[in-house]
Amino acid sequence: MRTFLQIRRAVERAAIDLNASWGKPARQLVRWVVPALLLALLGYSLTRVGWERIFAARPASALFYLVLLLPFFVQPIADLFIYRNLLGTEGALPLTVFLRKRYMNSIMLDYSGEVYFFFWAKKNLDLRKGVLLHAVKDSNVLSASAGLVMVWLMFLVLVAGHFMRIPAFAHGSMWNIFFIGSLPLVLGLGLFAGGRKVTALSRADISATFAIHLLRCILTLALEFWIWRLSGALPTTALCLQFVALRLLVTRLPMVPNKDLIFVGVGIAAAGFMDVSAPRVAAVLVLMTAAGLVEELLLVGLPWFLEQFQARRALDPAAP
Repeated sequence: MRTFLQIRRAVERAAIDLNASWGKPARQLVRWVVPALLLALLGYSLTRVGWERIFAARPASALFYLVLLLPFFVQPIADLFIYRNLLGTEGALPLTVFLRKRYMNSIMLDYSGEVYFFFWAKKNLDLRKGVLLHAVKDSNVLSASAGLVMVWLMFLVLVAGHFMRIPAFAHGSMWNIFFIGSLPLVLGLGLFAGGRKVTALSRADISATFAIHLLRCILTLALEFWIWRLSGALPTTALCLQFVALRLLVTRLPMVPNKDLIFVGVGIAAAGFMDVSAPRVAAVLVLMTAAGLVEELLLVGLPWFLEQFQARRALDPAAP
């Protein structure tokens, strides 16, 4: 037993030393090098398509550009309703916090926004011990469950509408497809059935939280489908649904930063396989990504920086 404890302590010390030596470089790699490589690959792909052709193929519909701005706000507003309900707060939870939460998840790793929100709420809200941790944890479990349900629902829509052919199911029944598509519900149902044994939330809170997450997913996908239809880049409903499903799959990749950049590259490659206009598809993908980046900068990043700068000057007027 003593030998086992000694080995465990040695492993723990080695892990601590490894993290001290390589932890910061690894974080810098994820934060700067990986996005730089993605941008380089993306720039190469767009250059092959042709920047002039992409610019000439941009959508002409004014409504397209209006709808393009809407998906940015869907998740922060959904989180606002969810956490005001779970934490029992009203005006104490401003929308600004959830815009920053989205911003953190976008520019850094997944769940970095949850970490920011947790510490912000712990500092600024008067909550019972444990309530905040359970609310964040369980909301993310239900969010993941809702996202998986949407993946399978999109799959079912594509197969049932004959927009996608899957050889393994070519001779199967729709009941088998429905059964497989229902499997992601198990996690959410387990949380609901377990009640207080597995979560601090009531069943009413679980139901409401899951419903809001599911509605958020549906609204986001509906807006993205509308964007593709308004763009004119994809000639059929089937192709629009396939690109919406493709983006949904990319967003479900766990712990992967810069998913918007990944989707642009994947979308350009998919345009070649689907025999559609690569410049028109590339123009829409670039505009979708650029719109999100501009909204993040103007609505979140720049105001946040100015707030921190003013707070620093207030504490130390002599600071540069």
